[in-house]
Amino acid sequence: MKGAPIDRRSLGAALIVIVIWSTSFSFAKEAIHHLGPWLFRCYSMAIAMLPLLPFVRRSLVDLWILPPRDRRYLLWAVTLTGSVVASLNMLALAYFPASSVLAMMYTMPAFASLIQAGTRRSWSWLTLAAPAAALAGVGVYSGDASLGAGAVLVLCNAVLWAVGTTLSGKVGTALQPFTAVTVQMLIAFMTSLPMVLVAIVAFDQPLRMPSQFDAVGILYAGLLNGALVFWLWYYAIRGLGALRASWFTLFVPILGAAFAAAFFSERLGGRELLGIGLISLSMLIQRGVSRRQAATTP
Repeated sequence: MKGAPIDRRSLGAALIVIVIWSTSFSFAKEAIHHLGPWLFRCYSMAIAMLPLLPFVRRSLVDLWILPPRDRRYLLWAVTLTGSVVASLNMLALAYFPASSVLAMMYTMPAFASLIQAGTRRSWSWLTLAAPAAALAGVGVYSGDASLGAGAVLVLCNAVLWAVGTTLSGKVGTALQPFTAVTVQMLIAFMTSLPMVLVAIVAFDQPLRMPSQFDAVGILYAGLLNGALVFWLWYYAIRGLGALRASWFTLFVPILGAAFAAAFFSERLGGRELLGIGLISLSMLIQRGVSRRQAATTP
């Protein structure tokens, strides 16, 4: 039996997601440093909600009529991905290099593969080799990253993202991308408000107005890396499946490195090239795993 063909629209959505995610951290980092992670998060989520406001009521109705199990999976998925994971990313970017955060976050597909293998009880050397190569590749690529609290934070965040992605896939064809992103952005904006209050009251963070440069990062994070990218992300998950969509994200550090080398005169050394090679190998192995599973499926 041959594997299911890849839906071209879903593939296109995944590729646009890769382009946006590969550049988003660099755009956001300076604004986060100036405004603080929680104020930046609140500003960007407020911007993300503006184009979605006319659709909030309809999205909540669509959410309510979902079967209870699908509604529960979706709520957990959008809360983890849009609030918990995104907030921890803001925190990591405030204190650690953007390139390190970018690379380590994309260990997510390896964890998603392990979650799926554990759920299906379908362990083999191939199912372990693909995530092992991905983890090794990302580790080599970000070899100058600070180990310790920063790395642990980002890697734990990648596990949470893998869980959220897996839960999104469980919703199946009932997953409506526009409903998912509207509910996600609404929850993200609401949860950002108390975090700003805590930062101002408990930590004496000044309530700064964004500069023109900050506005670029806020608009990018809110519109492109918020509402648009997650609509495309859920579209890709519905068409490709959670695991297949997650593996596309391994292109993000590769594209990010190529972009930096082409436009910002950053040199790709031997370590980065070895990491990219291992990441590419992991995707080839995962492709073999997918074909083998498809061939044994009745």
